[in-house]
Amino acid sequence: MEFSNIFVVYDPTRETQPAFDRAVAIAAAASVKIHVFACIYADIPKSADKPARIKSLLAEQKATLENIVAPLRAAGVAATTEVEWDKDWYQAVVKASVSNSADIVLKSTFRHSAGQRVLNRTSDWTLIRECLCPVLLVKEGSPRELRKVLAAIDLRKGNDQYATLNRHIVDFSQQVIDARDAEVHFINAFQELQETPDRNALMKYCGVASDRIHIHLGEPDDVIVNGARNLNASLVVVGNSGRSGLAAMVRGNTVEKILDKLECDVLSMP
Repeated sequence: MEFSNIFVVYDPTRETQPAFDRAVAIAAAASVKIHVFACIYADIPKSADKPARIKSLLAEQKATLENIVAPLRAAGVAATTEVEWDKDWYQAVVKASVSNSADIVLKSTFRHSAGQRVLNRTSDWTLIRECLCPVLLVKEGSPRELRKVLAAIDLRKGNDQYATLNRHIVDFSQQVIDARDAEVHFINAFQELQETPDRNALMKYCGVASDRIHIHLGEPDDVIVNGARNLNASLVVVGNSGRSGLAAMVRGNTVEKILDKLECDVLSMP
């Protein structure tokens, strides 16, 4: 899983852009292409020349994006920009990420209440469930000097969906290990004693020593949050299962449950 084509969601409503800042940091350490996307919309009075007003607003936002990517281009980074007019900007992001063949989507994320997450279609909700590629939800604040990654896996047998997610997560984590970019740990939650994962099997599957394997009894979201806090993780990697359907809408999935409980970035793997 190579993330060389990075799609960054720019939020025109906020001054700070953590996702763009993180993309800049990635570009400083690796050869990547960065595409910065913004979607805007405004109610235009009937008395106004609507086409001309839309064209003006799009041009203004385009100029803003061109200005922020100028230093990247000067440093030799392949950086492009795109602005779209759409009231439903969540869906616009999903469509644009597909049309740009994005390897990963970076989006800034800000704290929401549990009620907001459950009752409203937040942009995070939409991207997590509908993006075809991994989504990195970036929190405000500077990256930690000592980077620690906590990757959540589930080795329950007989579930092909989990098997695929596990493989994606381990493949990504192994790249981090090979690049020596961070200290990688794996965590596996279980809820029944008879389902206790085998530590040796986990060590072999993940390719790490025993001290990098964490096995805990409890609900997955609680186990992951506690593990991330104890480790002081800078990134949590979680498989995104249960992406659609009524059950997912009511209960949510693990990514959504942990997002507002963590201070670190969260990578959602489809």
